[in-house]
Amino acid sequence: MTTMTGTMPPMLMEHAENNLGVPPLVDSRVLLQFCQAVQSYGDSVGSHDEVAAKLRVLNATLADLRNVATLCRFAVLGHPHSFQRLYDEMHCLSVDFRGPFSDSDGECSEDEPDTRTDLTAAIDLFTGASFISKGDCERRDRLIGALVHAIEAAIAFPVTFSVEAATYIGQGTGDISPLFASIVIANATRRLLESDYRCIPLAPGNTRTRLERMGRRWMRSNPVTAFFDTVSGPRVVRIVRWEEPAGTTLDDAHFGDPVTLLLHRREPEFQQDGMKECPDDNGLSDLGVVFCPHQPTPVLRIVEDGLEVRVPEFACTGPIAVVKKSADFTGVGQIIDTWFSWYPTEMQASIFGSVRMDQWAYPFAFRRPVIEISKFPRSISGRVPTGTSPVTRPTAARVPVTVSGASPQMASKGGSQ
Repeated sequence: MTTMTGTMPPMLMEHAENNLGVPPLVDSRVLLQFCQAVQSYGDSVGSHDEVAAKLRVLNATLADLRNVATLCRFAVLGHPHSFQRLYDEMHCLSVDFRGPFSDSDGECSEDEPDTRTDLTAAIDLFTGASFISKGDCERRDRLIGALVHAIEAAIAFPVTFSVEAATYIGQGTGDISPLFASIVIANATRRLLESDYRCIPLAPGNTRTRLERMGRRWMRSNPVTAFFDTVSGPRVVRIVRWEEPAGTTLDDAHFGDPVTLLLHRREPEFQQDGMKECPDDNGLSDLGVVFCPHQPTPVLRIVEDGLEVRVPEFACTGPIAVVKKSADFTGVGQIIDTWFSWYPTEMQASIFGSVRMDQWAYPFAFRRPVIEISKFPRSISGRVPTGTSPVTRPTAARVPVTVSGASPQMASKGGSQ
């Protein structure tokens, strides 16, 4: 956000160009070996089609989680409709996977992640969950819990049986018996065919502990929640046209229109931010305004319990963020640094390594009220010839064009329509 980049710490600023690519959760070779082993066993017992169908579901589940992680990046970038789509996807995951995970940190080596998995998608998914849950930490934590369970269920089969699968298809290291591998793959195939969540194996201990610890740490302290806590000003309760009778509620607006944001300035979060009330503006001069997707606009004037601004040129329909111009992002930068020290590989490959945090389309996360921005100007003017004969020298007449809805209406003055 342009009004605050001067106070952004380096970790929020020095990132590469935007990138929507999310690495797969399971190493492609590990997944391929498992699918080949299970399909081979299925063929040997006459269950080719049934096993093939289950493997398609397994691959689709992994792809779906990766796609939702990519959708998180779309939402952060402000891609049209992505915020609501992400909200819907997260809701479905929270319905399918409920319940908390272990409270114990357990023992695992944070310096040696399991090379069979890549938890970058988990960072992106946690980011998306926090982004759509601004101001509702309870909902955020429910989503984090659901995401942890969903990831564990998706990676469990190929990762848990990776050694036996490699041995079964003749690509193992020779550490285990082929007979042992065939027994394990036979049982894994049966459990896969039963499609019973209670029969899904537990992911390997270190992988499971690392993922669950990541989830708990995110609930306790994460850059997204910290960013919103730092930047958020008072909540917008109503968007009006101040000059119209009794602050008429705004139906829609056009580029350049003056609109007034009425603020709920007595929320505890606003009073506790150290924003002192002043006789002249009650602290409102310290606030900035940003329209969706990421369009700052200057404050024209301060009115009673509100700010009058002008709709910026490239604004689009969505909520409006009222932010603190003097916000100190040092704490946010420290949290990001800490997460990079914990999970350097995952963080660098995640959205934090590819999209500058000050460029996030965070106004979408502020939710309602929403301002409807018309894509058509209120009026335009042009010149049309008034002559009707091809040999007559045309004269010009100014024609104002008034836009009503999506259909421009032309009204001619001094010439033909």
